[in-house]
Amino acid sequence: MLQFLLLYLGSSFILFAIIAYLFYQKESRFFYEQTRGKMQIEASRLSSKIIYAHMHGDKFSLQRVVDNFTDKIGFYDENNTEIVSKIKNPIYFSKSLYQDENRLILIDKSTFGHLGVSAIVIEKSGVATFIKSLKEKILLILFLTYTLLTVIGYFLAKLFIKPIQMKRIQLDNFIKDSTHELNTPITALMLSVNSPMLQSPKNLERIRLSATRVSEIHKDLTYLMLDAKNEAPTKSELLSLNTILTKELQYLTLLAEKKKITVTVCYQNELYFEIDKESFIRLIHNLISNAIKYNTIGGEIDIVVEGRTITIKDTGIGIPKEHQSEIYERFYRATHQVGGFGLGLNIVHKVCKLYNIGIEFDSKVNEGTTFVLRF
Repeated sequence: MLQFLLLYLGSSFILFAIIAYLFYQKESRFFYEQTRGKMQIEASRLSSKIIYAHMHGDKFSLQRVVDNFTDKIGFYDENNTEIVSKIKNPIYFSKSLYQDENRLILIDKSTFGHLGVSAIVIEKSGVATFIKSLKEKILLILFLTYTLLTVIGYFLAKLFIKPIQMKRIQLDNFIKDSTHELNTPITALMLSVNSPMLQSPKNLERIRLSATRVSEIHKDLTYLMLDAKNEAPTKSELLSLNTILTKELQYLTLLAEKKKITVTVCYQNELYFEIDKESFIRLIHNLISNAIKYNTIGGEIDIVVEGRTITIKDTGIGIPKEHQSEIYERFYRATHQVGGFGLGLNIVHKVCKLYNIGIEFDSKVNEGTTFVLRF
């Protein structure tokens, strides 16, 4: 995030600096042209009056012009000698316009010696002060704009990066959780295989349960990463869901017994549905295993097949209301109190969407969760 933000701010600064420089060039050039134009108009107006007065023999007071002129002005003869002037600094008569520190000097020689005036010199002060003020304003605007852009960029970066960070955190948690989930059955397998009583019924049962758990994790990962597609698999077939459910419960009931959970099943009718067998196993297995995993010691699970629905109700810890909208997201886990790595309900959601199976749930904290599947 920091690298992208720095790249964004760096490129933005260069862009705004170029814009500010071009704006400064345009404004300063406009100021010079505007000031020069006004000075030239004043000089031409006075030159016309001098020529007219000389040709018609009218009186024309150069001193009055000097005294009443807004800026400093001076009149000079053909030897560049001052006739009357308020300008105190030296004048370079070889130039028609030049800047001397804070002054802009215009020299107009359009009088052609009438009334003895060969040059009108106008001095405009405050030029450098204006340019300095212009620079300061542009730099201030650049600083404020860039500061605002930095703040907006920072918050936008956080806003856009947040989902990526969340996914990274979820992926990190998934790796940790899956490692932990695999570690338990693998450790049990190693201990059982190296046990001196390898052939004992209890040891063989432990091996079977551990191997089954590793197989289930592998199947979930395989289904999610490789098998789940946007179109239904070609191996879909009309299946008796009751038969598959009964077979799955043979293994799941053993897991429930370890937590002293009572599982009751009620078949009101035989339910048939066209679906890939492995997909339905993943669907029903994840819902029931979650009901066991997030149940309390000595809790209950009721499974009812009625009409075109399968209802799975448990007396577990429930799902907080603020987390209910996110339970189908991959790697998402509402609680870390028990094992798991946030794939089960994501698989359930994918299967339901793939085969147009309606899914609803109702959950209350510390009361339990009910999932209803509509085929």
